[in-house]
Amino acid sequence: MNTWEISDNLTFTVNLKLAHRELAKQLSEQKLTPTKAKQFYYNILAVCAVKDYLELLGYETNWDNSDFNNPVMTTFADVADLEVKNHGKLECRAVFSDENIQIPEDTWSNRIGYIFVHIDESLREAEILGFISSVEETEGVISLNQLRSLEDFPEYLSQKEQLVIVKENVGESIQEGIVKLGKWLEETKEYIEKEWQNAEELLKRQPQNISYMTRNSSETINKAKLIDLKMNLATHPVMLLMTVTPKSQDKLKIRARLCPISGENHLPLGIKLEILSELDKVLKEVKAESRDYFVQLPEFTGESGDKFKLRITLKDASLTEEFMV
Repeated sequence: MNTWEISDNLTFTVNLKLAHRELAKQLSEQKLTPTKAKQFYYNILAVCAVKDYLELLGYETNWDNSDFNNPVMTTFADVADLEVKNHGKLECRAVFSDENIQIPEDTWSNRIGYIFVHIDESLREAEILGFISSVEETEGVISLNQLRSLEDFPEYLSQKEQLVIVKENVGESIQEGIVKLGKWLEETKEYIEKEWQNAEELLKRQPQNISYMTRNSSETINKAKLIDLKMNLATHPVMLLMTVTPKSQDKLKIRARLCPISGENHLPLGIKLEILSELDKVLKEVKAESRDYFVQLPEFTGESGDKFKLRITLKDASLTEEFMV
């Protein structure tokens, strides 16, 4: 890259360390395709550069509370944010040329600004080019000559400073109704999900031979829930199947499927299964086509404390289940 349309603006160069590159490689391995993994790799390097830059300015960042650090979010959404404590979340995007930049719709909300970083081909330097406050009005399309100079950035952040109220000792009542997947592995008498049944036993009672729906492993838990069809999905009976497998001490592999019950040969046409973020952002959806026997979301990994939702929709009726890893 030899020329930039924003060459008159104040920029800032950050040295990228080996630790930055190793972290970006580790996180990008969670992506579903090589193309998305490569893009995510560069965006994480951009996050690292912005983090170093902000801390040099005296701002405190909250790496752990950023969306990109949530495996559920990063499996399905294109996000690369960094939380600035008491201010909000900045979206950090890597750029490679003077051409217009397309910001994914996943990031159009819940951001105090967007900051753009050029990653050197050697992966040893990152140049922070500038920032912009919003992208929704341009449907995510940004040209580099629209970027504001970093000279204005500290003043801009000061305008975004928030009064943060920390709530400690949150009671269990706030989490009432959330299905705690980690508890399924304990199988304790003190924690019994009355609506969730042993999937293997439930599937045996179905006329179809669908034992392949579950994963057989000494560590894997297969649970199923029969949806209250009379209230939520008209007269179409469906079953939500959840497969949970420990990946490490604080990580679970999770798979969600939807299939019919009561002798039905296929799902209702157009029935939809969606995974949502804690803030109700749709991350991924699958929809039943003609004569589909089941639909499933891609398997993803969640870390302890992560929250997500599954929503089943048919025409105007829907049901939402909330989960915590």
